[in-house]
Formats: sequence, C-alpha cells, structure tokens
Amino acid sequence: MRTGLWAWTAIVLGIGLSSPLFGDEVLFKSGDRLTGKVEKVADGKMTFKSNVAGPLVLNMEDIKTFSTDEPIELALADGSLQKQKVAASDEGYVTIAGTAQPASLPIANIAKINPDKPRWKGVVGAGATLVRGNTKSDTASVTAEAARRGENDRISFGAGYYFAKQRDNSTRDDSTIADNWFLKGQYDYFFSKQFYGYGNLRYEKDRIANLDIRLTPGLGVGYQWIEREDFNFSTEAGANWVYEKYTEPDETRTYMAGRLAYHVDKSFNDRVKGFHNLEYIPSFERADTFLVNADVGLRAAITARMAVEAKTQLAYNSKPSEGRDKKDLRHILGVAWTF
Repeated sequence: MRTGLWAWTAIVLGIGLSSPLFGDEVLFKSGDRLTGKVEKVADGKMTFKSNVAGPLVLNMEDIKTFSTDEPIELALADGSLQKQKVAASDEGYVTIAGTAQPASLPIANIAKINPDKPRWKGVVGAGATLVRGNTKSDTASVTAEAARRGENDRISFGAGYYFAKQRDNSTRDDSTIADNWFLKGQYDYFFSKQFYGYGNLRYEKDRIANLDIRLTPGLGVGYQWIEREDFNFSTEAGANWVYEKYTEPDETRTYMAGRLAYHVDKSFNDRVKGFHNLEYIPSFERADTFLVNADVGLRAAITARMAVEAKTQLAYNSKPSEGRDKKDLRHILGVAWTF
C-alpha cells in the first residue's frame, strides 16, 4: 500500500510540474511569450508582473495579443468601461471572453486597463521666518493645492495666506508689511483626450494693497499638450469678468478681460519636482490695465509624504490703489505635505 501511495504522489507531482502555470499571457510580435499578471495599461505602456522576471513595463506596440484568466477593467477609447476576461486572438486583437457571444476587440481601442480610480492629489505647504537682533521681523505663509482627475473631467482648488510684520528699532513700533489671502477653483471638462473647456473663479484680498476684494470668474478652453506621471503641460485661453473694490481711497472697478495661462510641472527624478504657472489677465477696455499671477519653484521629497519646497511668487497689478506698488514678489522656503 505504501508503494502505491508513493506512486500516485509521483504521478500527481509529475502532472503538476509538466502543466503550464496558470496566469495571464502576453504574446509578442517577435514570437516571445510572457506568463504572469497584467496589472495595468496607460499611455501606451503595459505594467506586467512576470512569473520569472518580476515587474516589467512593456510597449503596447510590441504586443501581438494577450489573455487574462480573471476579469480586468477595460477603459476603451470611446469612453466606455467594461470588466471582462480577454482571450488571445489574431495580431492586434483580443477576444472579449466573458460575454455570451465573444467579440473581437482591437488592442488599439484599449485606452487603459485597470485605470486608477479618481482620487484627490495635492500638497499643503507652510513657511515661517523669525528674525531677532538688530532687525526684528516675522513672516508666515500657508498654501494648499488639490486636484482630482477623472476620465473626462478635472477639478482643482488652491488657497494661500501670507503675513509679515517688522519692528522699527528706533521707534520700537511694529508694522504689518504683508497680509493677503486668496481662494481659487477650476472645473475642466475634456471634450477629447487633450481639448477641454473650463470655468474658474478666484477671490482675493490684500490689506496692505488696500484691496478689499477682487473677484475674477471666467470661462475658456484649454489644451493638455502633455499629461504623464512625470511631466504635464497645458495652455488655456478665455475671458474673465473682473470686480475690484479698494479702500483708502474708496474705489470700485469692473471690466471684462481676456485670460491666457499655462501650467507645467516636471519630475526630474523620484524625489525632485519643478513647477511653473503663469496667468495673464488683460482688460478688453484699456491696454494699460492687466493682472499677472505667476510662480516657479522646486519641491524635494524627504519622505513619502513630507518635502521641502522653495518657490517664488509674483502678483502684478498694472493699476494698483493710489500710493501702492504694482508688484508683490515673494520668495518662500518651507515644508510641504503631499497626498
């Protein structure tokens, strides 16, 4: 009996070792094959976990066909979403295997596989400076940015507060030299992969510039030239309505204006990221009246969530309140929390 048990064990092991491993399979145009797990597809790349070689990034243009042994989420080029198994097919195609009538699907029509679920991403930064001695001054700043990218839209918010005061050692009097804040939001709807329409709103207040309120709602269109994990570049054009109320002297201004803007960010490596934004709002009524908001900076990760940040911000008003400067330029060094 013991001899028979060992014989059956040997047979089972032999069958197991000679059978192919279960899993997803990719067949290349070169004739090579990989077995493992299709994890995701985005931007013409497939993330594949090979049973032999581990995690790999494959070019979709090199793949002849592929199959999966479990349902996967297929985001198609027409915007539809399916969750089905796929089976290998002719070159350039897969077969949707989980339906009553299997259908052939061109690989070129697959925009993404297992797309990332829309979630909020952003950063909250803070900076402070205390100077004591011959000069006494205190500065503080808090900024926040957040964005959520869906399949067909994008929502973004931003906010910032800046405060600074200094003491005149001869008179021992403290004076506030900066006290301003802003809130902004924008909604983008993508008509195609790159072309979108937007609506935005910015609210700001600057006590030192005698600006009690500036409100700038607007509409326009944009083009997402590049959208990748490591590099993004977009441009926008539209129109804004500008409402400004100043104090000392009391003055209210309203006018229609155009808007030109761009955004760029670039990851230089896994830790360092650069960014730059520019917004130009010229009046349709007077050529010498315009607003500019711009920033440029670098962010270097310390941990998975914490980073140090250095940036320069410019707020320019060609027609400021009487007796006030046109330009506010800030250099900020602080820490940031990313999410």
